[in-house]
Amino acid sequence: MKPMDHCNLCLSQVTDAVACPEAHVFCRECCYADLLAQKAGIERQKAELDAWEREDERKRFEAREKARERVRANFERGMGLGGRVRIGAPKSDGVNGAEKDGEKDLEAEVERLAREAEDAALAAIEAEESDGRKAKIAAFWLPDNTPEAPLGPLKAVKLQTLCHVGQAHPISRKSLLPVVFSYPSSKAPSSSSGSSSESKPGCPSCLREVNNATGAMLLTSSKVEKAEEKADGEEPKKKKKKKDAKEKREAICGHVICNACCERAQKGGNTCPVCEASIERAIPLGKEDKAVPTV
Repeated sequence: MKPMDHCNLCLSQVTDAVACPEAHVFCRECCYADLLAQKAGIERQKAELDAWEREDERKRFEAREKARERVRANFERGMGLGGRVRIGAPKSDGVNGAEKDGEKDLEAEVERLAREAEDAALAAIEAEESDGRKAKIAAFWLPDNTPEAPLGPLKAVKLQTLCHVGQAHPISRKSLLPVVFSYPSSKAPSSSSGSSSESKPGCPSCLREVNNATGAMLLTSSKVEKAEEKADGEEPKKKKKKKDAKEKREAICGHVICNACCERAQKGGNTCPVCEASIERAIPLGKEDKAVPTV
């Protein structure tokens, strides 16, 4: 089993450790490289989705045209016209006007039926694509099951960078959490190489060793960075900012402590025993459990 303080990507002891929102640990450099690679893959996937969308639009257009032509042919055949309505030489203005009105009524009826046929054809296409998606999307990665038909609406597909440890979940540079492992001073790994295989992390509060068997908690907090106020004498803008405008929050703390010390900290002042920052979340480290919010 991978040690608690080893990167989930390079599997070596972490250097400049960070964690995803569910406390899966990475080297900062490894995590950044993986996010960049995923973003490059997302750009390729966007191009593929755009091509699929254009193909779907072409098929929908062809279906509408075929439905319209079929309705016109059936309507004219049913009326015994065998083609376009032919209007003979007018005998008088009144007769010619009546024939024109009849032709307009016929065209309007054909147009109405054509629209109904288009709607029915598009509904059938959407239902077929939806059924195909339900049947094939679960095994889409298998070459034998790769569908040639479109898999339903593609605009709803959301592409984002993911952490693939455990069940895939979103991750971004902004959502990364700092992680601070504590080591005995004589066995602390080098910050440049992190190659000390003998060093094992411990709880900075009680100094007991923490590992996958004993479990540990990652403490997280955040610091709000308010926008800088304007200098004296500078006129404010006409449009006032909303009070609930988004404020930049920076993740801080990140100390790893044992479960017992975490419980004592939460029952006490709910502050980190190392840096005394207010604890916002205590997340089980190295496991696939979800974050445990704290009060």
